[in-house]
Amino acid sequence: MTRSLEYSSIKPTIPIILASGSESRKLMLEEAGIEFNVIVSGTDEDLLKDQISNLPFEQQVVHLAKAKAQSVSMENTDKVVIGGDQMCVLEDTVFNKPGSKEKAIENLKLLSGKTHSQNSGVCIYHNNECLWEYSETVELRMHSLSEQEIENYVEIENPIHAAGAYKFESLGCNLFSSVNGSSFTVRGMPLLPLLNALRELQIISLK
Repeated sequence: MTRSLEYSSIKPTIPIILASGSESRKLMLEEAGIEFNVIVSGTDEDLLKDQISNLPFEQQVVHLAKAKAQSVSMENTDKVVIGGDQMCVLEDTVFNKPGSKEKAIENLKLLSGKTHSQNSGVCIYHNNECLWEYSETVELRMHSLSEQEIENYVEIENPIHAAGAYKFESLGCNLFSSVNGSSFTVRGMPLLPLLNALRELQIISLK
């Protein structure tokens, strides 16, 4: 992976792998200056979701994050592996990545004027062992949006790969009247707890 030159870097004591193809998670780690590579896990997420669907959402995201990290750690035992997962939930309905503009518009119409949650899980693996796991939930209240506003937003940002059908790190933040929790978690990863854990585990430092 080639990192953007505008970010200063922190070289970890053990090489780090992000077991996720999420552009948002990659960007957050880059902005934090962490040197890392990306290996996308081949975990069958749909199968695992069926198996753990009876668990609370905040536990489901940790299970999914750990499954991704473990599958990569098994093949990279000398590396630190970070796994992450996110679920956007309205009442008991999970809003997966829409995959199309039409589905994104449909999802935003359902979320408009309501309070929903973003549940994010993250973990750290090394040598096929989980060293740390964590989950966090943020509640968001969306403005009552007109159909034209929704269509305009989707056309501008094309949020078809974003949980909830919005990119909070950019124009998507304008969709909300209130957010109770960390914006990092909304973007897909509780960044500060993760950085704290990496520091406590002596994987990163500013020395």
